[in-house]
Amino acid sequence: MGLVEISLKDAIAQARLECPICLLIDKALDSTIDSLLYEMVNDVTVRSELRSKGLCRGHVARIETYLSKHMELGYMGLAIIYSDVLDHLTKLLENHFDLDRGSSCFLCEKERTFESLYLKAFLNNLGELLDLYKSSESVLCFDHYAFVFSRLKNSLRETFKAIQLSKHRHLIGLLNSFVNKHDYRNKESFTPEEIVARKTVGKLIAKNLHHWRRLK
Repeated sequence: MGLVEISLKDAIAQARLECPICLLIDKALDSTIDSLLYEMVNDVTVRSELRSKGLCRGHVARIETYLSKHMELGYMGLAIIYSDVLDHLTKLLENHFDLDRGSSCFLCEKERTFESLYLKAFLNNLGELLDLYKSSESVLCFDHYAFVFSRLKNSLRETFKAIQLSKHRHLIGLLNSFVNKHDYRNKESFTPEEIVARKTVGKLIAKNLHHWRRLK
């Protein structure tokens, strides 16, 4: 196995009721944001991409959130990026150029690249990863599961489906227990697993279709 496959194995083993592919994408995206703010601010190619592709609202919010947790990076780099992109947009307005910037941003494209990398690695190595996935606490989000399952054409298909269903039923049981324990007659405390499930299932069911449908 290469580095990507090793990363996948580690993520599957370490994830707690979370999608290992989502976790790897988030980690790679955070690393990209860190590099962007620390060492790529004055990179000519990167600045050109940022001007042409821009940043979507979701990724601007993500950059700001990341920066609020890593104050050592300072705000100067991001201010330089904002100034450069705004200057570019101002010139477009002045010269009456086409203002349609497309449907994806600089970080959207990076995110899709990471997603494609890890999904294909998971799919290509599923035979080796299946036992680990079954015994782990990790759970593929619905859309990443659907992407992999739709491309299986062998005996792994039903086995993979059965494992995923088992994980879903376990999560449903945890959420139902969490709800039932809100009864005023209940004397039991919430378990750590119930609390984690309450926090993570939203991400597992959230739509990510605009990503994986393009990975054909």
